Amino acid sequence: MPEKFDIVFLGGGPAGYQGAIRAAQLGAAVAVIEEKFVGGVCLNLGCIPTKTVRASAEVGRALRRAKEYGFKPVEVVPEIASILDRKQRVIKGLRGSIERLFQAHRIELIEGRGRLVAPGKIEVQKGREVTRIEAARVVIATGSRPAGLPVFPKSPRVFPADEMLDISWLPQQLLVVGGGAVGVEMAAIFRELGSQVTLVETQGHILPNEDREMGDTLLSILQRRKIKVFCNIAVESATENEKSIDVQLSNGTTLFPDAVLLAIGRRFNTENIGLETLGIETEQGRIVVNPHLETNVAGHYAAGDVIGGWLLAHVAFAEGICAAEHAMGHGAPSMDYRVTPRCVFSIPEYAAVGLSYEQAISQCRVKVARFPFKSLGMAQALGELEGLVKIIVHADTEQILGAHIIGPHAADLVSAIALAMQSNLPARRIMETIHTHPTLSEAVLEAAQAIYKQAIHIPPEHPVAERS
Repeated sequence: MPEKFDIVFLGGGPAGYQGAIRAAQLGAAVAVIEEKFVGGVCLNLGCIPTKTVRASAEVGRALRRAKEYGFKPVEVVPEIASILDRKQRVIKGLRGSIERLFQAHRIELIEGRGRLVAPGKIEVQKGREVTRIEAARVVIATGSRPAGLPVFPKSPRVFPADEMLDISWLPQQLLVVGGGAVGVEMAAIFRELGSQVTLVETQGHILPNEDREMGDTLLSILQRRKIKVFCNIAVESATENEKSIDVQLSNGTTLFPDAVLLAIGRRFNTENIGLETLGIETEQGRIVVNPHLETNVAGHYAAGDVIGGWLLAHVAFAEGICAAEHAMGHGAPSMDYRVTPRCVFSIPEYAAVGLSYEQAISQCRVKVARFPFKSLGMAQALGELEGLVKIIVHADTEQILGAHIIGPHAADLVSAIALAMQSNLPARRIMETIHTHPTLSEAVLEAAQAIYKQAIHIPPEHPVAERS
């Protein structure tokens, strides 16, 4: 007889595991079907591994700067095997924590590849063994995978984004193809670990979907770190030889990297999971859902990367919880993407929420204010002077339309602005809130003050810009 549950999550990544825990909190009998490891790409291959290795890179950077802080210079030699061992320990510990949470909530973790065979019915295959599962409700959360680039040969020197941090050596010459969030992060990390890094982006600037000024600011920082960046350039050919991949660019440049990272986007994991059998609607590979994350088949939901949109773990968390609550009849929750923070964990970080300047001025008159970290006491104390806070507000209503931060702990700082936006608070409320001194958060305060020409630590010749 098939095992029966109130709700089953097909996939144990960010949307699946958080949705499962929320459903269990609501009293449901829950199962999660996962082919590999709970936590999905984010925990096992992406977010957490990248930030763990990044932390090692930042330690190396701090050691190289020892003289700036009053210490004798020290030799800094990264041991890539030890760095990756630490990464694996962090992953294993966090994965174990999720599994223990499943046990505490009596969530059944079923290992294997799931496939929908009829409404509310799933077959799970592990090796030659097939298990049948039935559920009143199903949430599809099968995630995404890196896109490839056919011009590159299949080679142990060519890495999809999800496999780069399993590398067994530190590249001398690393080519990063793609100037989006993942490419910029990896370029910054491996440069701090000692690799010579070249980044190639086909569009006119890095982070092409973000604020142009902030992208250009981060580009200047990366170039000061001696990362070579080619924009408006494509890869025309790539040939493997004994020690490198010979790469020909469209501008006539030839590169000879000993490792290549492909960071050119992701594809949805919707193949061979039974969507066609049930008639679940898809569009360009993604599953189509309504604001409650329901598919066109009753009782079947989808959440996370597999529905497209923001391919961010924290968005998947929210979607998994939303789907669980609606499926279990907990009110009528729907997804609100109006305020979605995003971040690039480069060195330094870039974080943003809301509209870019270019998007904002296409909609209304705006005011823009900036505050540089170099004018902040805590940034000076930390020796982290690069970057700025930029806030964009509606010229008439003072509502915050967007905010962008480059600098230390930018991803943490942007959350306060996101909360203000979600609560429909004008920038004046940030200005009127007493901030702790000395802290990095004062950069956000001073940027808000600058909207009203009241910033304390920048001179008056930095006027607020108004555009229509």
